[in-house]
Amino acid sequence: MIGAPRLHFSSGLANRRPRPDVVPGVGRGGRAWWPGVVAGVVPGVVPGVVPGVVPGVVPGVVPGVMPGVVPGVVPGVMPGVVPGVVVDDGHAGRPAGGNMYAVIIATVLALTSFSIKPNPRAPTAAAVLEHAVDDADLVVHLDVAATVGANYGVLASLSEDALVKQVPELRQQLTQAVMQLESGRTMARAMLGFDPVTDLTSVTAFVRMREGMPQPEFLLVVRGTLPADLPAKLASSLGGRTGSVDGRTTVTLPDGTVMGTSRSGALLVGKAEWVNARVASAWRAPAHAKGSPWARIATALDARPFFLIASKAAPALVATLAKNLGDNFGRDLVANHKLGVLAVAATGVTWMYEASDAGFARRMESASLGLLELMRAAHLAPRGMAQVAVAALPSYARVSKDLDAVIGARDKLLAAVWDLTGDGKFTARVRVDGTLVTATATGKKLSDVLPISFVGGLAAIGFLTAADAPTPVPPASKPPAVRPAPRPAPAPPRKGTSLGAPVKTR
Repeated sequence: MIGAPRLHFSSGLANRRPRPDVVPGVGRGGRAWWPGVVAGVVPGVVPGVVPGVVPGVVPGVVPGVMPGVVPGVVPGVMPGVVPGVVVDDGHAGRPAGGNMYAVIIATVLALTSFSIKPNPRAPTAAAVLEHAVDDADLVVHLDVAATVGANYGVLASLSEDALVKQVPELRQQLTQAVMQLESGRTMARAMLGFDPVTDLTSVTAFVRMREGMPQPEFLLVVRGTLPADLPAKLASSLGGRTGSVDGRTTVTLPDGTVMGTSRSGALLVGKAEWVNARVASAWRAPAHAKGSPWARIATALDARPFFLIASKAAPALVATLAKNLGDNFGRDLVANHKLGVLAVAATGVTWMYEASDAGFARRMESASLGLLELMRAAHLAPRGMAQVAVAALPSYARVSKDLDAVIGARDKLLAAVWDLTGDGKFTARVRVDGTLVTATATGKKLSDVLPISFVGGLAAIGFLTAADAPTPVPPASKPPAVRPAPRPAPAPPRKGTSLGAPVKTR
């Protein structure tokens, strides 16, 4: 099995502490906070363009399709390769490398090559919902071609980037990671007859959850240029039992999950009843009434987002979830929702919320307007922080090699911030139609709308400061108290023979 690549950098900086009396903002035993602003907030703009959106979605989707066969081929394309983090040497999450900031700077600036562009060949709403499960509670859709497929080439050539070449450890690890990924692709082509990077186009999951279920029921739909005999090949690899529905091969895995190929060529994986019905030639896409949750989801899909998640939970499930959330706004969000949709496209985001009544719809309108204002402000905050940091950096020249690396790249870092953030002037609109609230925010590119640098920067600051936090030493366990042994009970006196007793004589 090809696993996701693991990154290891020899750490020359990990155990070194900055001098509190030299660099302002450094706590004793901690790391300077403001280099984290420049090397964290500033560079943090990139994770999220690809490594933040794709990972977490693909890893749970593709490995679920081909468990034990190709895990790591697609999931490893983005996550775990980029950050330059020690993942598996007992110091998980710690920045590594002889010059930590050099690693971060080189990685971030090189990652500006990643992007997500509109995909004119993305599947239509009709194609995505062709095999929809009518009573599914959750729908997740990912355009693999626009995310993984369009950016894999950038990752493959990242080790040849001029900035990456300045950090030999990073370049070496990227080269090894790409070699592992290429080996996985070769194995997939040889064993399964398709390339998981270039032949997969999109993945959609339908999930149904009910109280008392040991685990959710699901149907995974994988589209692309897939061989017709893929289920049979997977059966030989996974030890499944083959079957047939209208002349199309199906595979039943040991856990009861069924795989099959639909008439349209999509690979279906999931609950046996759902897969067999959709593999059959008689299957037709269900019709959805105007104004229904499925019709609203279709409207969002028609905009060709690269990622969509929709919740249309059954009333009983909503009540169960709300019951466990306590008295707060989150509970009200769950308890009052009939439909929730978030769609992320190459040029912006859209969200829908259908409330149970008009009063809560008005509350959600207000919340949406407020969120849009926060999104606008969040674009300006990283730019302002970056400008202040860049102005302050030269005052700390020659304090350390790490800071000198940041100082030398300050103009490029500032340019990266401007490239991957907006001015907050994106087009936005909130519309209320009865109990349905729809908000749209659009720019020339996604980073004009989503404050990626703000979110990524906060994560980077937390990462940089937490990495040096001393590992708490568990208190030494006290030895168990030793109780004194109980005093032995006195022996019963023997009649006529006890000490001092008179002895009878004859």
